[in-house]
Amino acid sequence: MSFSKRLNRKDLTDLFKEKITELQDEPEFQWIEQKTKYAVDEEGKPSVKLAVGNVPIDYDLWKGLRNPALVGLHPAGLKELWEFYASKRRERVDESGRQTIFQLPRSFDFALKSYRRAVVISMMLPFSPRVLQDYVETILPKRGGSSHLFSKMYESLNLMADRATSRAAIDLVADDNVVIAMNNENVKNVSTEALPQTHQGDSHGPSKGGNYPQKSLAVLMGLGQFGVSRIVIRDEPTKGTVERFIGPLRSIIIFDKDDLVKDGNSGIIYPTEDWRRFLFNLFDFTNVNPEINRYRFCSYIPYNDEGCRMCVANCPSGAQPNSVPASDGRFPEHISRQGHRFWEEKLQFDYSRCCEKRGQMANLYPEWSCARCVTTCAAKGKRRREAVEDYYGKMLDLTKSRD
Repeated sequence: MSFSKRLNRKDLTDLFKEKITELQDEPEFQWIEQKTKYAVDEEGKPSVKLAVGNVPIDYDLWKGLRNPALVGLHPAGLKELWEFYASKRRERVDESGRQTIFQLPRSFDFALKSYRRAVVISMMLPFSPRVLQDYVETILPKRGGSSHLFSKMYESLNLMADRATSRAAIDLVADDNVVIAMNNENVKNVSTEALPQTHQGDSHGPSKGGNYPQKSLAVLMGLGQFGVSRIVIRDEPTKGTVERFIGPLRSIIIFDKDDLVKDGNSGIIYPTEDWRRFLFNLFDFTNVNPEINRYRFCSYIPYNDEGCRMCVANCPSGAQPNSVPASDGRFPEHISRQGHRFWEEKLQFDYSRCCEKRGQMANLYPEWSCARCVTTCAAKGKRRREAVEDYYGKMLDLTKSRD
C-alpha cells in the first residue's frame, strides 16, 4: 500500500493496534491476567481511538489559545516542530565524507515551499474499564484508599502509548515526507530545544508540563472533549448506551506533499474557523447556553436532567472544587476572590493543591495514586446519548471547508 493511501483514519488506527499488540507480547507489559490493561474492542484488539486532521503548513494550531491559564503563552506550533526536526536532520558530512562548513538545518521557508500540508494524528489508548471499575469500587466506600493495579496500569499504558507512537511513526516514514513522533521524550526535547529558555517553564505558564499541549491537540482534532475537570473524555454510542474512554494521549505530525483534504471522506478532518469557535464555546464552562451545552459529553452543567459532579465531589485535595465555576456558569465568591489565578478571565487549575496531597502519599507509598477525577468520571460519570450524536454530527458539518 502506498504511503498516501495509508493516511486515512481506519488504516492508521489498525497500524496503532498492530504496534500495541506487538508490545503486549514483550515481557515488561505482561503483568496482569488476560491482558486487560487497556480497553479492547469486540475482536479483543486494543480499542485505540484516533483522530486525524490536516492543515496548511502555515496553519496556527494555537490561535486564540495563547494564555498562561490555557495552553500557555508559547506553545510549540508547526514552525517549531519543523525546526526541531530539521535541526536533528541537518547535514554534517558532504558527498565525499568530509565535514561540511555550513551545518545549517533547512529553514521553515523550505518546508513552506516543499510540502503542501501537515497531517496531525492524535491517539488515545483507553484504560481498561474493568480496572477503572475495580478502582472506583475501592475508593468510593474508602475515600483514603488507592490501588496498585490502577497505578501500574497508568504507568504501563503511558509507556505503551509512547512506544507504539514511535514505532507507528517509523512505519509512516517515506522518501518524500517528514514524520515527527510526539512521544514524551520529543515533547520534552521540543520544549527545551525548539523554544528559547525565556519561553519555557513559568515564562510559558504554570504547571504546563512542557510547550506541546497533547490534550488540546486531541480536542482540536475531534478525538474527545474537555470535561469540567480538564480531562479529555471520548464518548461513543453503542448498543443503546454510551461508552466513555479516557487514557494517555500521543500524536504524530507529518509534513507531506499531498493536497489538503477538506471533505472528511477519508476520516481526516479540516479544523475550520467555525470548528474552532464552536470548540472554544464548548469548553468554556462559564458558558451555560443550552444551545452549546447540548453538545457536551460532560454533564456537569444540567441539560434536561440533573448534572454530574463525580470529579468535583470525589476530589480529596479540593483542587477540583477550587477550579470550576458553579453549574450556573458563575464562579463562587471564594474562587473569584483569587484574582491571581485569572488571566484574561481564564482560571488556572489549582495544580499545586492537586499535587501536594498525592505527592505526599506517593512519597510514603510508591504505588499510591489518586486519579479520582479520572476514574470516577470514566466509571460513574453521567452520559448523554443525544449529546454524543449531536456532537459528531456537528463535527462533520464544521470540519468541511467552506472554500
